[in-house]
Amino acid sequence: MEIQTYRKMLRMADESPESGISVTQGIELYERAPAEPLWYIDMVDNSSEVPPDSLPEGVEYGLEYKTLLIDVPKYLLYLKSHFESRGGKMHKQAIEHILDAAKYVPGSNANVPLIVVNCTGLGSRNLGGVNDKRLYPIRGQTLLVNAPEAKRTITRIGSEKFSYVIPRGDGTVVIGGSADNNEWDCRPNDKLSRQIISRALELEPALLDSKTLTEQVVSVGVGLRPMREGGVRLEVESIYKEKVGQTNVVHCYGHGGFGFQSSLAFADKVHELVNAL
Repeated sequence: MEIQTYRKMLRMADESPESGISVTQGIELYERAPAEPLWYIDMVDNSSEVPPDSLPEGVEYGLEYKTLLIDVPKYLLYLKSHFESRGGKMHKQAIEHILDAAKYVPGSNANVPLIVVNCTGLGSRNLGGVNDKRLYPIRGQTLLVNAPEAKRTITRIGSEKFSYVIPRGDGTVVIGGSADNNEWDCRPNDKLSRQIISRALELEPALLDSKTLTEQVVSVGVGLRPMREGGVRLEVESIYKEKVGQTNVVHCYGHGGFGFQSSLAFADKVHELVNAL
């Protein structure tokens, strides 16, 4: 799924720069060398292993390759515009049951076939008609900083923690991160923010120094990745609700921390399931 999305996004970066997607060189650093060659090493563009004498202290393996930058606010607006230009309509509404979505489809009733696509992520844990208790959160904290000098993505992966520096293409950079299983607290942790800044400075010298970087913090973000025991749920389920009737629901949720990087391929799969109904 990741490689399919990677290829599609490379084309978007080339053909639709207004999408907010661009390309750059990325580096992945592993504190412990992988036991087997990385599965994607021959599938990404411009890949090359980092020479051992160029690796930072404490790192056993590195891979460099062409990767993607996503200016997320710009990209989401692009997707919204793309959807609406083809007749799609958006309605923001809290619902208690998955089939309550039918109330907001013009002209829908029990006699009209209706298909609901469920992409509610972690919300599917307590959403009526779904109630998937296999879902659980992985808390993540990031900082958005002004650092136009940083141009490449760098990720360092250890046994207990990981760090990353990801430019957004507009002069700001996302630095992180954290991964706390079953943690629901969405309040920013100041101590963790200081640790993130310290680790980011070790990764990317272009971020200057701790004092300067601290002064350039634009915002602190905390999010809950929708992880699911057993992996992503991608399937059709027939659900009944009074006054709505038997309705086909296409589920697609539980992507954890790889939502963007697999999104377009999963969208194609959802499209296939919908067309088969």
